[in-house]
Amino acid sequence: MRSLPALTVIAALTIPLPAVAHPHIFAEARLEVETTSDNRISELRHVWRFDEVFSSSVMLDFDTNGDFVLDGEELARISEVVTGSLAEFDYYTTLTVNGTDSAIELPEAIKVAFQDGQLLMFFAVTPDRPVPMSGTIAVGVFDPTMYAALDFVTDEDMVVTGASATSCVRSVVRPDPDEVIAQNQASLTEAFFNEPGGNNLSKLFATRLELNCT
Repeated sequence: MRSLPALTVIAALTIPLPAVAHPHIFAEARLEVETTSDNRISELRHVWRFDEVFSSSVMLDFDTNGDFVLDGEELARISEVVTGSLAEFDYYTTLTVNGTDSAIELPEAIKVAFQDGQLLMFFAVTPDRPVPMSGTIAVGVFDPTMYAALDFVTDEDMVVTGASATSCVRSVVRPDPDEVIAQNQASLTEAFFNEPGGNNLSKLFATRLELNCT
């Protein structure tokens, strides 16, 4: 786990884009877009459950007393490391409103747990200003370095919750990475070197929840 930031940075800076399109870490993900009674988006809630191989490596790295159990102090250290590491990537989250980027406020800390041999992460990000549910809103989730693959197994893993959950028509969009690369090779190469961790690149590849609101 401690090597993750270095690996993602090295991959982003030194590996040609098509080669990076093969992730090394896998997680099943869930996204909940929380809404308020006055038709606004208040939170973007994430849950990630990581694959057993990566989870085992985390156990080896952070189980400092060697008892094969991650106690509260060890889990807190994992939280500290991943919270700092993912901040520069906006926690793999993009938010656009009618085609315009909307900034997000990052969480104070990612909560972590270890259940049934797998590492879980829980956190929520919030829009930095009120987001009315009007027009087209898209929330994308993607690792811009392509080192980690976040898989929404079913469309029901990207949902709208809260008081205004039924105010918009919901759809899940799953771009094909190979098609995106083939169609945008020149522009992707330039974007990759100019902004290796940027959201502009992520949006092309991100599995996203789209809300079409009246």
